[in-house]
Amino acid sequence: MSFIRRKPIIFSTILFIAIVVGSAVTIYFKSYRAASNELPVQQLVQANVNEADIGEYIKINHNYWNEELCWGRSKDFNFTLFHNKYNDYIENLNKMIDAVDDSDLKTDFNLTHDLLEQADETKDVSYLIDVHRMFHDLDVKYNNYATSDYFGVTKYGENN
Repeated sequence: MSFIRRKPIIFSTILFIAIVVGSAVTIYFKSYRAASNELPVQQLVQANVNEADIGEYIKINHNYWNEELCWGRSKDFNFTLFHNKYNDYIENLNKMIDAVDDSDLKTDFNLTHDLLEQADETKDVSYLIDVHRMFHDLDVKYNNYATSDYFGVTKYGENN
């Protein structure tokens, strides 16, 4: 008989715990998403950039543009946030352009720079979708990122 009386208390306790955990998870992911909206700017020292730095730069940017544009998110892209970090982001990209020796990779980074410039001027997300595709393909070719998707938009890795 005492178990039957405790049933509502046990059920209420479980429900309370589920609500608290669910709320905590929701808050965590909302704050994570909000924090990830900023353009990824790395602390690069041009003279010290090596192959691992280039690979990490490509991977971080590919992941960023995936999160910002894929799965229907491109229609809600926030150009105000983009513009606020644009100069730092471009400065970072310019350091990478100056540091790489591979002419094909340099060409791809220069094209990415031009696409970003067009996106900032026109507020047209299609340029950023092309930036995502550039970093996606570079991640596939430079970092051996495993995927069945490949856009074929980069110069780097054309012959591989």
